[in-house]
Amino acid sequence: MKLSTITTFVAGLLFSVAALAMELDDAKNMGLVGEQPNGYLGLVSASSPEAAALVVDINAKRKARYQEIANKQNTQLVNIERIAGEKLIEKAQGDGEFYMDGSGQWQR
Repeated sequence: MKLSTITTFVAGLLFSVAALAMELDDAKNMGLVGEQPNGYLGLVSASSPEAAALVVDINAKRKARYQEIANKQNTQLVNIERIAGEKLIEKAQGDGEFYMDGSGQWQR
């Protein structure tokens, strides 16, 4: 594979990741999705099929990453999910985004 082809592929990959992040930020700002204690996104409002698809996509990527970390640290996946959930909820609280509290209720 030529260097220019690899460079173009990597640039395209980075662009698609950035576009996905903007979509996630938009969904959070619109109050459609929020962070959960288990480290995954949840639907705050089930009215948007686009937000639902985004949640599925992001959660699959998070789970794969969490599993990598769990494997490297020789720990159970649930431990990494819990730690990630705590950090993501702290960030959501600071950013004024939705998060699920300990009783399962959405807060902002």
